[in-house]
Amino acid sequence: TSIAATTAYNTSVERRFNGRRHGDLWEACRDRMARFEEVLKKMRKDKVADLQEMPATMRRVSSALYIALRRADIVYTEVHKTEKEFYGKPSPVGPAGNDAQSQELYRLADKNIAEYRQQYAGVMAGVQRTEAQSAVFMTTVDTLRMKMLGYRLVGKGPEMQSHEFLEALSEAKLQLNAIDKALDELDMGHYPKMIAAMPPPPPTQSVEQVQVHPDA
Repeated sequence: TSIAATTAYNTSVERRFNGRRHGDLWEACRDRMARFEEVLKKMRKDKVADLQEMPATMRRVSSALYIALRRADIVYTEVHKTEKEFYGKPSPVGPAGNDAQSQELYRLADKNIAEYRQQYAGVMAGVQRTEAQSAVFMTTVDTLRMKMLGYRLVGKGPEMQSHEFLEALSEAKLQLNAIDKALDELDMGHYPKMIAAMPPPPPTQSVEQVQVHPDA
């Protein structure tokens, strides 16, 4: 049945991510898209020109975020398997004394630690940027959704000028394009080139309700 298919699909979503950190971020993005689609359906009759392109832009960016979050999840999981016990620990302090060779060895140890932290930051940079882009996406969609609700429920009178609403749409589109560009330009050097074992496509009902999931 469709209910069973949707339940199975929702379970598969949880299994796509190794941890809750990025899985929850994706679920939050997906929830925003579902709410946006619901409001969009009610605005179709208004035939606002910009709304013809906006949904496609949002779905494209949402799909890009999904891939980026999957990759970020892989990197985050692999790094923390071995490094969570080490990163952030204080540098070793050499014993008091005047032995020049010992002091030089401790100086080298400190240098190695500094390089280790620099390498760690480089590997995790892509993860942090993806998380930040997800936050921008969610807040952009939230703001746009409320603008749409306000336009539809409060400001639909014939005397009301729609330029403010159209400006809001244009601003949202600029932000979405900026996210898309940032994800495209994100340094994926430390990320896996491919994601193995992609899950099957969602059931038809889920696609109709939330047109956001990338094809498997």
